[in-house]
Amino acid sequence: MNCSRAVSILVDDLIPSILESDDHWWPRDFQRLALVSQAWVFPVRKRLYACPSLRSYRACRLLARTFTENLDLLSHVRRLELRPISDGTTMLNEQEMQSLRYILTLKGLRSITLGGDLAVAAQRFLSVMYDTRNVTELHIDGYLILGGRSPILSPVIPSLEWDDVMAFRFPNLRTLTLSNVLLAIIPPMMDRPSGLTHLTLNNVDIDLGVLPDICHGSWATLRQLEVIGGNAVEQDDGIRAMLDVCANIETFHYEAPDAFSHLPVFDEEPPSCPSLRKLCISGLDATSRTLQAIAQCCPKLEDLAVLGRVHRIPLEEWASYIASDALPFLRRLIVPAGTNHPPFTFWSPAEHEGLLEVCDARGIALVDLTSKSNPSCELSRFP
Repeated sequence: MNCSRAVSILVDDLIPSILESDDHWWPRDFQRLALVSQAWVFPVRKRLYACPSLRSYRACRLLARTFTENLDLLSHVRRLELRPISDGTTMLNEQEMQSLRYILTLKGLRSITLGGDLAVAAQRFLSVMYDTRNVTELHIDGYLILGGRSPILSPVIPSLEWDDVMAFRFPNLRTLTLSNVLLAIIPPMMDRPSGLTHLTLNNVDIDLGVLPDICHGSWATLRQLEVIGGNAVEQDDGIRAMLDVCANIETFHYEAPDAFSHLPVFDEEPPSCPSLRKLCISGLDATSRTLQAIAQCCPKLEDLAVLGRVHRIPLEEWASYIASDALPFLRRLIVPAGTNHPPFTFWSPAEHEGLLEVCDARGIALVDLTSKSNPSCELSRFP
């Protein structure tokens, strides 16, 4: 009797679907898959080189060499993350600088992240790029230096100078994210390109200029604003001005490191935010007056999060606020697990149950934060 077993054959047309079924492939996974058969090579290369992420000048040199020897790979590159850090003992040689320049001048890039040494006076490296019309996402991140990852002993400050030249260099920019940098905003001398929709300032210190000027020309198109930490959260006038001139903002995330800082943005003469649907304020001294101001200036609010341990809103005020239907479109509410009287006091399960019943009666989902280690990110998960 012939008991030979049928050999399973993988249809080559399924290979792209297999690779797209998971976003957590590692480079070594791609390397192994490329060795399976010739049919895997092109789909693997397409995914592997779509977003090179480089953390050293040696990696930059090797990638530049790979591209010069395999020009067909250039068509796969769409995103780029460059975070090289020198060892602090030797100067960069000419070959490494040429490799870096070669990578920065690649064509067709849609997303750029500069970190490490490249976040120091980042405008120098952005100026090297010349094919930037397709770039829609730009991220400058100084974390590796501010976080103590740089071996250089002399003080080095990640920084960016944003002026008319930078704005016109990226005319189709949609998302601008600045993290852990010192920012100088040069006032505009002319109308800048419009189209920016998302602006994030994470631990950014504004050294020069006013906040609205960074998105000058895009006041009507800006939809999402995040200001987290840094001295930017202390510039209440700048943030108020942003909310005034950017009337179409739909999402606003305003976070300080649990500082006893008042929140004049939403107290006296609050700005008009007719389009705002998602609001998260964290680590700020919010009071019942803050809630009243939010209801006044954000009539279409659907998702509200008030987080941190310094707010002074007792649970009974939350319950009466929700029951009053001050926010008729509210569908999701995130509140802390207690009130700062002071000191900060946790609500009892029975008290929390009372607020839950009020929210249920209004069709509002109340998020329970009593067991969450990092609740400030909950707003980003809203549908």
